[in-house]
Amino acid sequence: MQSEYSNHDRDHDLSLSSRSSSPESSPPPGPPRPRMVPVKGPQTRPIAAYILLAVIVGVYLLGQVVPLHPVIVKGFLANSAEDWLFIQGAKINEFIIQDREVYRLLTAMFLHGNLIHLFFNGYALYVIGTNVERVYGHARFLLIYFLGGLTGSLFSLLFSSYASVGASGAIFALFGAELVFVYRHRDLFGRAAYRQLQNMIFLLALNILIGLSPGSRIDNWGHMGGFLAGVGLSWLIGPVFRLLLADGRPWSALEPPAPGAPLPALELVDDNPLQKRLFVPFAYAAAYILILGAFLQQG
Repeated sequence: MQSEYSNHDRDHDLSLSSRSSSPESSPPPGPPRPRMVPVKGPQTRPIAAYILLAVIVGVYLLGQVVPLHPVIVKGFLANSAEDWLFIQGAKINEFIIQDREVYRLLTAMFLHGNLIHLFFNGYALYVIGTNVERVYGHARFLLIYFLGGLTGSLFSLLFSSYASVGASGAIFALFGAELVFVYRHRDLFGRAAYRQLQNMIFLLALNILIGLSPGSRIDNWGHMGGFLAGVGLSWLIGPVFRLLLADGRPWSALEPPAPGAPLPALELVDDNPLQKRLFVPFAYAAAYILILGAFLQQG
């Protein structure tokens, strides 16, 4: 959320125009120019997003620089540390179902197949992740990231037999969180929100088409699981902001100030703090464990 907010695309917007007091002989004034109204909003520093970015980059570099003699791991030949990390931590259905190595649903989120894979996921985490953490806060960001990523791994386990790695499920969860935030606050952002929603839906459709193209090695089920989890969790635990005056009245009660008068500051108040919704991530985790347990029992 930016420190200043001007929404002059709306019919009744936050921009305030001064009343004109020019004499009748003066030329007719043009349309009032909108003035920027300062808004106090959440500006959480995206520390968690930067730490996660450093971790996934560090894990990738570890696989590239650590020397390793060829060794047999779980029946596979590992010629490098990268191979060893993949065999030990990737989402490989055989090891999850038969050997109950469920930790792979988490460790696969920190592994990447190649530099291009790492670059796209890292860039998305840097752009989308930092935006989400700034408005959602550290705790909600981490809950959506990890629960969304784990859900992506679970969808991949349930519906895809291929081995997979990558933070894409968690990234798509953050994408869903940003989509929910913009949609939920479209009245605050005005037409800019609708343009952003259109762009995000276009990017989502483009990713789906790329994933469905012949020869694609993209884990579409992982993406879908992460996105659905991000949308659902964000709708339940995400922030719901209202604009208020300093005295607690809604911003719509603000009168246009006199010419040259300072503009009053508005404040964003969250009507859905995480403290009121702590049961949601616990219930989600419980449902996740039940589904995973039932699947493993059948396997």
